[in-house]
Amino acid sequence: MDRSLNDGRHFGPYGQELFEDHVSQLLEGGGLMRRLGNAHAPRVGWADLSARIGRNDKPGVLFAAVITGALSDRELRRGLEDTWTTCEWPGRAADHEVWVQLFELAGVDEDHYLHETEVRDRARLPGTVQLFRAAAEGHQTGLSWTTSFERAHWFATRLGAIGGRHHEIYEATVQREAVLASFHKTRSEHEYVIDTGRLDRVIPDIVEPAVWEHLLEEGDRPRPTDQ
Repeated sequence: MDRSLNDGRHFGPYGQELFEDHVSQLLEGGGLMRRLGNAHAPRVGWADLSARIGRNDKPGVLFAAVITGALSDRELRRGLEDTWTTCEWPGRAADHEVWVQLFELAGVDEDHYLHETEVRDRARLPGTVQLFRAAAEGHQTGLSWTTSFERAHWFATRLGAIGGRHHEIYEATVQREAVLASFHKTRSEHEYVIDTGRLDRVIPDIVEPAVWEHLLEEGDRPRPTDQ
């Protein structure tokens, strides 16, 4: 789902500076510097690091923590799950390639994907996953998708009304090799994070509005689950 309202990156009041390589200026002499530490300092927990951070500042803080080596592998996975699922616009806080690299740092590779905060064997996923995404024109190949048509419909109608931009609902059959992560516990959205650069079709199919009501009345299609 396209959790964004218009073009451009979106951050909380401090996230922009953190993202744009001003980490040292922002953190110098402050409490965050002590919490982030440096490459030689003891590792910190993500819960402590993010305790007083607004949700839309979490991407900048996560990037800074990765740069400084402040997080263990386990805490990086916790931070990535928390940042992605609670930030209002995760797909706009950084470029596609940056997020893919963060998921790879968290343990995602050809044989593994991230399920909540756990690295799992990719073979536990079904061979393909049927997914939906609500997005404005030009954003149909974003990272965030869902197995729930109902959730995609909610995003399409909500964001279209709030942002004043028409949103389509897109559909794609995704090979499990393109799955970076699956998240549900925090937002109950049956979300899959997809590296759309690996999709066979660059532009997903549009679900025509004429069938939206039918799909809603029919109920969600059975959701694939890993074993």
